[in-house]
Formats: sequence, C-alpha cells, structure tokens
Amino acid sequence: MREVKLFSEGMDSYRRGDYASAIETLGRLVEQDDLPGKLSRYYCAMSHKGIALKHLKEGRFSQAAEHLHQAIALIGNKADLVEYLLITYASTGQYEQYVRKAEVLSRMRSDDVSVRVRLAGAQWRMGKRVEAVMTLTEALRKFGNHVELHLNIGLFYSAEEKFDLAARHLYEAVRCDCTCVEAYRYLGLVESARGNFHLAAQAFQRAYSLAPTDLVLAYHLSLSADAAARIGRPVVLSIPEMTPSIASLAEPAGRPMHQLAQYVAAEPDFVETILTLPESQADDELFAVVVKVLETALRYHPDYADLHYYAGVALDRLGKIDDAITHLRRAVEINPGYVKALVHLAELFTLRGDTDEAIEKLERAIDSGADYPDVHVRLARLMSKSGMKEQAREHYIRALELNHNYREAADEAASLAA
Repeated sequence: MREVKLFSEGMDSYRRGDYASAIETLGRLVEQDDLPGKLSRYYCAMSHKGIALKHLKEGRFSQAAEHLHQAIALIGNKADLVEYLLITYASTGQYEQYVRKAEVLSRMRSDDVSVRVRLAGAQWRMGKRVEAVMTLTEALRKFGNHVELHLNIGLFYSAEEKFDLAARHLYEAVRCDCTCVEAYRYLGLVESARGNFHLAAQAFQRAYSLAPTDLVLAYHLSLSADAAARIGRPVVLSIPEMTPSIASLAEPAGRPMHQLAQYVAAEPDFVETILTLPESQADDELFAVVVKVLETALRYHPDYADLHYYAGVALDRLGKIDDAITHLRRAVEINPGYVKALVHLAELFTLRGDTDEAIEKLERAIDSGADYPDVHVRLARLMSKSGMKEQAREHYIRALELNHNYREAADEAASLAA
C-alpha cells in the first residue's frame, strides 16, 4: 500500500534524525483521518520540533519559532495543561448558582485551599473581580503562602494589565513551588509584557525544562530569547536533548506493534477509549493485542503511570488479576494520588478477598480527591463486612450528603443502626 510505504519511509527519516525529509514524506499523509494519518501528523510535528530545537541551540530564535508554530498547527499543545479557571459554564446563571454553592462549600471546608480558588474563579467569570481578588487575599492570610493562591492572584492582576502586581505574586508562586510549570509559564508571559525579555526567557526555559513536550512553551521561549537578543540582552539557553523515542526501538522501523506503542504513549486517550468498550466475544483477542502494545510502550516509558494503569485494566479484562494488580500497584507507586488506579486496585483486592487491602486503597483514593458517593458506599460495605460498623456508618452518611437520593446508601445505613 502506498500510504504504508510513505509512512515507513518517513519514520526511517525521523529515526535517523533527518527531520526535513521526514516532514516532506509524512506531510503527504497528514490530512488522512486513519491511524497512519494520525501518526504522521504526530511525527511530522515532532520533526518540526527537532528542527526548532536545533535552531534554538544555534541562537536562530525566529526560525525556531516558525517551526514550533507549524508543529502546534499540526497537533496542538500536547501537554494538555489545565486552564487556571477550573470550571467553564455556559451561562451567567450557572456561574451565579456555582458561586452560591461554592460559598457554602468554602464555609464547610474552611481548610481547603482549592475550594477558595474555585470560588474566586467563578466570581471572576461573573465579573466580580474585586471579590475574586479579596477571596484569594483572605485565603493567603488564612493559609499563608500557597502556590495556587499566588498563581491565581497573579493571573487576575495580569488580566487587568497590572503586570507589576502580577509579577510579584507569580514570583511568590515559584518560590512556593519551584516545579510549578504554570507559574513559570505565566511569569514568562508577564515579564514579556513588562518588556523584560531576558527574564521572560529564563522563566520559559525553566518551564520548558519541566515540561519538554510542551510545544507552546518552546515557542514562547524562542520568541522571548529572540526579543532579548534584539535589545542587547542575549540569553544562553540550555535546551533539553530531543531523543526520538522511535530511534531506540529494537524492532525494525515501521512494524505495527511499535508504531502503535509510540502512538499509545503520545495519545493515551486512544487506549482509554478501547478499555471502556462493552464486553464482547472479541475481548480475548482485542485485549491481548492491547496488552502487547502497552507492554511494548512500557519498555520505553517504564515510569508512565497512565500506561501501567491501562495495562492493569486491560489485564483485568483478560482475567489476569495478579498481573493487573502488579501494574496498578506500579501506577500508584509512580503517582500516589492516582485515584482511578487506587479504586481499581480496591475492586481487584475485593475480588481476591483481601478486604484490608481494599479498604486501605479506597481510603487513599478518598484522601486523594475521590469524594464520590459510590466510593464511600463501596468503602462502607467493606468496613461493615470487617466489623467496622461505626466507620461504615460515617461513610454511608457522607454518601448521602453528596447524593440525597442514594437509596442503597440510605437503606444500608439504616440496617447498621437497627
């Protein structure tokens, strides 16, 4: 097939680091919506990124920016960073309703920083800008320096073009957490707005070193470094090496298994869609292939918690419980707050009869943010089974607080009181 031959030739060029040839060849497939087309778009973008990084190291910032712009046009920004306002509503009425609920929640959870941030975000979207800043300022007085609070105050001030105040809070944010990509990102933007392009480049470089797959950060870094050089403040950049993952693969280039493995590592939603398919007679064949693809991907990305989680779910679909538990355990070792992995582990321990392990995992999940009615009910049932009646009752009550119509929780709580 012509497209397979083109894709194979393009990937050979990419693997050799001949990015210009890879762009020329893969560019013929990028308009297709099938898997070769999607993969071609991704690796064409990565080829533009490879050329851009070379230009950055050589100080050719405007050329780097041009290639990064083309990469972003192909695949967007792969980092998927969440916007600073956490919830988007369709209408002003929804914001008003949310603000009312958030105000109640902030009183109930007086020690929760994230609740104050959400409340301030909703106030800002409603146009209550003074109230939004006051909400976060009061939170600073209560909680002390906190990266989320300084970051969001900085964003609010920058939206009003009060860049000096914005910078002050963003510098506090990075002092609170020197690994916060978003704080460095917005600090770079604010310093650019203030005309401090050398400081902007330093901030973008720090952010990019923390998130080297973020194409937009690389783009801003090239623009700010170029602007700094033009005003006589050149910046010496330390650019992370681009190590094309496909180049280190042991199997010959172009084979479907490692094409898929690289695709899965770059686009985890592809696997998640498969894992949520309803059960069918094709499960054994389908999920055996999925497991092989994930195991291949994990050879090159052994510390990707998502890949371990997906492998665990796929192995569970195949009935390989012990192997599934091994991968899910690894997922939560890498990311201790991985809620979905913790909940799935609890399900598997429950199936194995390891009630204590299941209870521990559900408690960790709730502590990590899984404050959901069904999770509380699962935990309550396990606690009740283990003779922990009072603790079980508390979780049933919490489930009912979250969902007043949860009939099973009400009935089971009543049976404990009987």
